[in-house]
Amino acid sequence: MSLNAKQELFALSVAAGINQTEACVNAGYSRNGAAAAACRLMKNQAVLAHIEELKKQQNRLNKNINKIVNNDVNTDVNPVNPVKSVSPPSDDPLQFLVMVMNDDSWPHKLRIDAAKTLMPYKHGRIGETGKKEAARDVAIEKSRAGGLSARLEQKGLKQVK
Repeated sequence: MSLNAKQELFALSVAAGINQTEACVNAGYSRNGAAAAACRLMKNQAVLAHIEELKKQQNRLNKNINKIVNNDVNTDVNPVNPVKSVSPPSDDPLQFLVMVMNDDSWPHKLRIDAAKTLMPYKHGRIGETGKKEAARDVAIEKSRAGGLSARLEQKGLKQVK
């Protein structure tokens, strides 16, 4: 039996070590019924089997990363594709995240997480200022011209320079 999206997110969160109630909330269940939903999901055999499989994959990945850190160059990094051999990552974590994001053999969820982590480094945030901040910026800009110019603009007059 396949899992739905919420069950999949719940299993990923529990396998990552988040407590069951918070895992339910992260998966999209209501905070009010999260404890009951977590109890119900932990009785579901398909969810339990998926959690165990995710934990096994994580353990294999951790072992392979430890080998890479210990400079064992010819180690398979990816538990999904054991044939692949990767050289040790550079000292730059951004390069490693870009490599994970662009590599099709990594699990889809890990590639998405790498892309989310890289977002602030590649793209600026849009719309960080609201109405109050915009009005404050305009006021600061007017105040730089001098106090008289701001008062004259309010009356519809122009300052002669």
